[in-house]
Amino acid sequence: MNRILFYLFIKPLSFLPLSILYLFSSSIYYLVYYGIGYRRKVVEENIQNSFPEYSKSKVDEIAKLFYRHLCDLVVESIRMFSMSEAEAVRRSRVRNPELMNAFFEEGKSVVFVGSHYGNWEMTSISFPSQFKHKIASIFSKLKNEYFTNKITASRTRYGSELIVKDRLPGYYEESHGRPVGLAFIADQSPNYNKSKNLYWTTFLNQETVTAPGAERYAKKYNIPVVYVQILRQRRGYYDIELELVTDDPQSLAPGEITERHLRCLERLIVREPQYWLWSHRRWKHKKNHTD
Repeated sequence: MNRILFYLFIKPLSFLPLSILYLFSSSIYYLVYYGIGYRRKVVEENIQNSFPEYSKSKVDEIAKLFYRHLCDLVVESIRMFSMSEAEAVRRSRVRNPELMNAFFEEGKSVVFVGSHYGNWEMTSISFPSQFKHKIASIFSKLKNEYFTNKITASRTRYGSELIVKDRLPGYYEESHGRPVGLAFIADQSPNYNKSKNLYWTTFLNQETVTAPGAERYAKKYNIPVVYVQILRQRRGYYDIELELVTDDPQSLAPGEITERHLRCLERLIVREPQYWLWSHRRWKHKKNHTD
């Protein structure tokens, strides 16, 4: 069934230009928002709690813009199964690659920190041809093995590498001295059963927990940390602005790196909230429940 779904529907649609696929996106929006109401309660509650000063009408406005963006992400993700490297770069261009190139010339690897903001998938496949570093991303397998394999093949076809979490501890040593850009997505709600070292802070006006994996890795190997800001320019086009979090992680107090990159994300969300993935239940954990 998975094979039929992929080759009968997803793969043929991926050959269509985005200008056509966006017609599907606009139609899907009405179904997702007005019809089935996919996670509407979660989305609206997340937005309201993050911006308590907003009126109900303002929350509804942001929610509608978010769902339009979410539907665009769906068709953009379908298109990426057949998107050329040149098109990916044209649609997701890095403004300041010289920041990374300077570290490469020094022989330094870099920890990228990203978020579920803009189109992080398109960014990931556009990176290898825009940097001198070997690009690798932390990857969690899907429950569906067939689509895990298809997505893995799609994400790695232009030179990037996916690192399953179990391989992460020894990956730096496995790179044999070649500078790598190792990408972490750092805005997920961590799993309490697996994460022991959690970091609590106030983020978007709420008590928030995160797993500081990027900070731990950077400190262990003294690797510079760079935040990846994805700035939507127009439909289907994103600019990437790299922001240095620190080039000396071992000099910073525990939690400082995590705090800094969370503030980078917070600034993006406050400026244009509709491009963050509001449909996740990021605040389902409470600090006093873990004591």
